[in-house]
Amino acid sequence: MQVLVASLVILALITFIVYKIKKSITKKDIIIFLAVVALIIVGLIYNGKIQEEKLPNVFKENYLKQKNIEILKLSSTQVNFEVLSSTRSIYDFIYIIKKANQEYLCEAKNVEVLLVEDEYVIKEYQEECKLK
Repeated sequence: MQVLVASLVILALITFIVYKIKKSITKKDIIIFLAVVALIIVGLIYNGKIQEEKLPNVFKENYLKQKNIEILKLSSTQVNFEVLSSTRSIYDFIYIIKKANQEYLCEAKNVEVLLVEDEYVIKEYQEECKLK
């Protein structure tokens, strides 16, 4: 969100400079400016959506690799809120798995997730499963 605000301020500054140099802004210039702003907003929202889905997908892949069981549905909640520059986060995962033709509701609490560049590393965790 901070990137969005900074981008809008920079675009407004560029528009102001162009206006001072050109002395008049046409409808075409305003439409182009608004289109660029809209594209930036859409791009940032799309990027945010991809980043939000990245961790659950990594957890699903990790679980499938370790236990050879596919997760049907998954919800995650971040437990700690640390400084933005921190590479360590703790999450609670609630998920549904199918084992022996029965569905189980499982919880993995306080799962430590490390961010190394653009890759998530999930540390060992304990899970509790109950018959759904």
